[in-house]
Amino acid sequence: MTDHDTPTAYSARRDRLTSWWFTLAPNTRGTLWLLMSMSLFTVMAVLTKFLGTRLDPMQVAFFRLFFATAIIMPWLIKDGGFIPNHPRLMTLRGIIGGGAMICMVYAFVKLPLADAQAIQFAQALFMVPLAIIFLGEVPGWRRITAVIIGFLGVLVMLRPSGDFEPAAFVALFGALLIAGAAIMVKLVSDKDGPLTMMLFSGVFGCAMTVVPMALNWIDPTPYEWAMLAGMGIVGAGAHNCFLRAYRVGEATAMAPIDYTRLLFAGVAGFLFFGTVPDIYTIVGAVIIAATSFYIAQREAAVARAKAAAAVSESKAE
Repeated sequence: MTDHDTPTAYSARRDRLTSWWFTLAPNTRGTLWLLMSMSLFTVMAVLTKFLGTRLDPMQVAFFRLFFATAIIMPWLIKDGGFIPNHPRLMTLRGIIGGGAMICMVYAFVKLPLADAQAIQFAQALFMVPLAIIFLGEVPGWRRITAVIIGFLGVLVMLRPSGDFEPAAFVALFGALLIAGAAIMVKLVSDKDGPLTMMLFSGVFGCAMTVVPMALNWIDPTPYEWAMLAGMGIVGAGAHNCFLRAYRVGEATAMAPIDYTRLLFAGVAGFLFFGTVPDIYTIVGAVIIAATSFYIAQREAAVARAKAAAAVSESKAE
């Protein structure tokens, strides 16, 4: 064994790497996590679409959820999280989250990757009315205007000429469910962690897809079994990196990076499936991304103002 292979040398190299990582600015670390998330998410989307060319979408969705849930089990066993502190809310979030994943898989199978991804960004637009209904938030006229303009972008993507794809409405409903799941995170995250949320989404999503999967079962080949497992594992990794990105980086800094996922999806769609985004997709995606980014900036500005006001009040007391 050489000096480079000793446990001490390995520990020293690991400590140097760790030290280097934490010398980076939080937004830089968040950006790197987010770029990793987008890369993994694109791989998952490509695998999903490949599998959907022969297997039933519900079969693909079931194994996407099953393998993603299985991969987090060691951490759940180690840290707990099987029993939620908000059982009713977590059950509802599990149903909503599982349904969102099913819609996402179906959209990736049936639509060009860029179209499916762009429509899903409408989740930020749904967040505003859902926050009004369930969180009692009162948005200003700027955010309301941005939501209206954003939904015009959605209408453009749904093909105003009338030549629309029914799967686009599934993708849009999935965006609504993703927004609902995000609202639920705000209600349960005080006592329940991300792994518990992933567990409940996986369990309920599998329960919702197991019957249609069984009725439309197609025997996967060994190669497809490997792809199904890889899809779930990569999807879980993408979700983990995404959470880490927004945990260390500011939302306003992460949002423009996150929207480049459209570019990833467009390039992957062209390279692997020969699809090129049309003018409706491009125009609609630009409108959705711009208004969603504006909403994220406004929410961050409001949050900073509230925090500053709270500090001022505490000093006055």
